[in-house]
Amino acid sequence: MNLFSRSLILMLLLAFGAVPARADDKADVLAANTEVEEAFSKLDVKAIEATWAQDGSVSVIHPSSKAPLLGWEAVQKSYADHPVRYKDFSVVMDNPQITINGNVARVVGVEKVYAHRANGDVLDISALATNIFEKRSGKWLLVHHHASRMP
Repeated sequence: MNLFSRSLILMLLLAFGAVPARADDKADVLAANTEVEEAFSKLDVKAIEATWAQDGSVSVIHPSSKAPLLGWEAVQKSYADHPVRYKDFSVVMDNPQITINGNVARVVGVEKVYAHRANGDVLDISALATNIFEKRSGKWLLVHHHASRMP
């Protein structure tokens, strides 16, 4: 293969191949992750719902889950009673690490969860957490959340 052919193939691969994330995508993903934390910390179900892609592809695994919850109906139901179950709720991910591949982003870190349950019990845990976002119509939406209680 001559130099021209190699150069042409390289240019085509660069032009039509994997597209790297925009420089501000990382900031946008961090903002989306923070929006999730703030919605939960306010116990605002509508705000929580606005952070999710609301379709059959979403899933969640809570620290107390016995099995993955699949699809928007199951995910939504798992959060709908938070304002009734908790008097207050705080979640913050320490040092979130963000990886972006095209329109999919992964955020991993340790979530610090502190809450007062309606019955007076205190919830104070650290959880290894993963949030996966997809960029849809220009907005980063949560498609998967997994949190496992740390020993």
